Amino acid sequence: MTKSASILLFLIALLSVHSTFAQKKKMESYKSLQNRSSVSSVARLLDEANALKLTNPNDALNKVEDALAMSIAQNDEQSEGKCYVLIGEINEGIQEWKLALENYNQAFQNLSGNNEGTIEFKKTLQGLGAMNLKLGNYEESLKYYQQALTLNLNRTERSERLLDVSEVYFQMGKYDEALQALTEITPSKKGANQSIETRKQNQQAKIYAMTNNLAKSQAIFQNSINSARRQKADQQEDKSIKDTKEEIANVLHDQKRYDDEIAIRKQAIEYNLENKNAEEVTKDKVEIGKTLETKGESKAALKELEEAAIIAETINNPKEQANAYLALAQLYEKNSRSAQALSTYRKYSGAIIRNDKQNETRLTEKSELIKKQKDIEGLSRFVSVSQREETIKEETLFRQQIIIYGLLLIIAIVAVTSYLIYKNAQASKLANQLLALKSLRSQMNPHFIFNSVNQFIAEQDERTANRFLSEFSQLMRLVLENSQEDFIPFRKEQEILTLYLKLEHYRFRDKFDYEIKIDPTINADHIEVPPMLTQPYIENAVWHGLRYKDTKGKLSLSFRQEKDDLVVEINDDGIGRKKSSELKTENQKKHKSTGLKNINERLTIINQVYKTNYRVVVEDPLEGTGTNVRIYLATRNSANSL
Repeated sequence: MTKSASILLFLIALLSVHSTFAQKKKMESYKSLQNRSSVSSVARLLDEANALKLTNPNDALNKVEDALAMSIAQNDEQSEGKCYVLIGEINEGIQEWKLALENYNQAFQNLSGNNEGTIEFKKTLQGLGAMNLKLGNYEESLKYYQQALTLNLNRTERSERLLDVSEVYFQMGKYDEALQALTEITPSKKGANQSIETRKQNQQAKIYAMTNNLAKSQAIFQNSINSARRQKADQQEDKSIKDTKEEIANVLHDQKRYDDEIAIRKQAIEYNLENKNAEEVTKDKVEIGKTLETKGESKAALKELEEAAIIAETINNPKEQANAYLALAQLYEKNSRSAQALSTYRKYSGAIIRNDKQNETRLTEKSELIKKQKDIEGLSRFVSVSQREETIKEETLFRQQIIIYGLLLIIAIVAVTSYLIYKNAQASKLANQLLALKSLRSQMNPHFIFNSVNQFIAEQDERTANRFLSEFSQLMRLVLENSQEDFIPFRKEQEILTLYLKLEHYRFRDKFDYEIKIDPTINADHIEVPPMLTQPYIENAVWHGLRYKDTKGKLSLSFRQEKDDLVVEINDDGIGRKKSSELKTENQKKHKSTGLKNINERLTIINQVYKTNYRVVVEDPLEGTGTNVRIYLATRNSANSL
């Protein structure tokens, strides 16, 4: 035996000893669970997890982890299936449809066969149908719902599945089949199971609306609301009423039957006021205001939108607050009420900031839950492998075979564990990078616009203020639409930059002129770029170069294709970086440094996550003053997948 081979065997033996101790310690922990576990212990853990799944999903997953370890240790496939059903429900709660589908598929494997009559198997089929419907897999969804209908169901369960089948057909556009499924629902006795009856009526109303039988649709919807009023509606009924109202209202709006649309929404407002659902009232008042404006009834529209904004301030939903404020601000602007428009735009900006913070918090919580589920997957694999090792040791008659199989299993465990650790680390790294990218993504600060509008109003230049405010409103809409995307089509970025330059030129007409040149060979609809990556450099050119120039300057923005790169070039003949730095206060220098640092960090993360080679070159001209910035963006087509 060679020296290198001896060293290798020694290292394997050393690794096997260390791995054996680690396995032994962890297996002792699982064996202690097994020793004190029973069917009742698993059931208790799952009951506790079920009670926590909506309010505290992290604690719920901890309990499911223990229950799953016990179930695997006892070879209890039914309990293991229950665990995966519960994990699927938790993923539904955080709107992770693909993960939930994987969990329900695992539960289906565990429960198929001897457990098909259990409540958990019924939940599994319902979950598989619902998740496939969410993901647009209509045929798969229909298959599982129809399989559920072959089981021994009570009247309520059968009615629920028939409503699900009808919804699948509805989303497929098969309205006759959707109605036929509803006719198979057995009418309940008077006063019994009113929730099913209300949801059935709402489903019928949706279908008749889509088949243009609007009179019948509206009449059924009115009956549905009256039925819900007679007794306290549950969450499913409320959602059904909301979805049906939107379907009917959209069809009426498309047909320009605005009065009927408003009447439907007012019915819903009365119902939601009775049930103290201020969020839905806000939504409907905003839509009524928009419809009244379409009819040309500006005064009535303003009244509805002002009421919507007042109600929005009472709810904890910054997204709906932003929608209400934006609609009201735009109508103020259209009616030349600049001061009120400005004030409302400020509220809108604040709501957007609160909404972004809320989204970041949700993203962080979701990332932690997903990581926890990876740990649970590793647990199930580890326990399974450890059990196989124990079985081999017990059944092996020869010591040599025990050593060989033990070493092989140890190596396999080390490899699998290392792979899982690496996979989890990569997933965590990607999640953290995406979260950091979202927080670093440059967004325009609207306050410089507010200062400009205040200036125009103070100078009694109302016409200029209105024009400025109108184009600012358009710019804010574009930024809002694209702020959550990592990449947008080049045409949209070009539109944002063009409008931004136009607004800056309004403010500094005496300081500079500008031109925009675009290479005609660039396919603006198919190339994607990071949003708002170029804007900070244009802002620097205007605010720190051209603004301080004694004579009128010029800014040139050009886009050209250079091999595999889209090159964005920003040239200005301002005072230059050196002189600009001399004029700045300490606070201004700090602000600029932080801004450029954020841009560099954003480029670094984009290059790491998306495997690109974006870079920025900033140069001072050899002759004269000014600054030249070149941004190299590796061409990325909209059809590219990550």
